[in-house]
Amino acid sequence: MPSKASRSLSVRRTSAIDAALSDIMSVSDAETTTEAVARALDLYAAWLKLQPGTTVVATGHTRRMTGV
Repeated sequence: MPSKASRSLSVRRTSAIDAALSDIMSVSDAETTTEAVARALDLYAAWLKLQPGTTVVATGHTRRMTGV
């Protein structure tokens, strides 16, 4: 990784990106797209650090219902 990584993030908006972001925003408590993307990047970074063969168990997942 370069020693001076960019502090901005640019993502080309496509229908797939918009759909994924919409899904994330509808089931999380993220209030902004920036917050949703930051959380997704944190989760992906943690996932990449797992050792091969690691068993992952997800528990206690709660969804926020909107518009109901």
